[in-house]
Amino acid sequence: MALNVVADALSCRPDDVVHKADANAIGVVRTSTPSSSWLDDVRSAYANDADTKQLLNYFAAPSDKSRQKLAKHLRARVHRYRVHNGLLLYSTVDDNADRVVVPDDPELKLRITYEYHDAPTSGHPGREKTYLLLTRDFYWSHQYK
Repeated sequence: MALNVVADALSCRPDDVVHKADANAIGVVRTSTPSSSWLDDVRSAYANDADTKQLLNYFAAPSDKSRQKLAKHLRARVHRYRVHNGLLLYSTVDDNADRVVVPDDPELKLRITYEYHDAPTSGHPGREKTYLLLTRDFYWSHQYK
């Protein structure tokens, strides 16, 4: 065991310190994850949202004809969506990570945002960090607002 902690910290190689910091960050970054009850609520809310209903109907029987029935803004990005276990998933151009599509339900969006920002396990991360945490798991229109 080192007796002179200050000297050890100063004499550490910088690349060792980075690895230790990265290892610590891994445990902190993922404080919230979508719970099954949220996902059930999201699935239920799809029935009350016009866009998600259109997309789910399209993926139930995809064809050129059903694609033409989609609203123009959905048709342009339909290739970014897919359905898995009754959840509508969205992936961005930047990566292929699937995000759960949240329908236009203000109460549901608020609950999810609360869990990622205000819940005791989230550490109250602030606007930018909350946005980054949310966009890792969820997608909705005008999400940054």
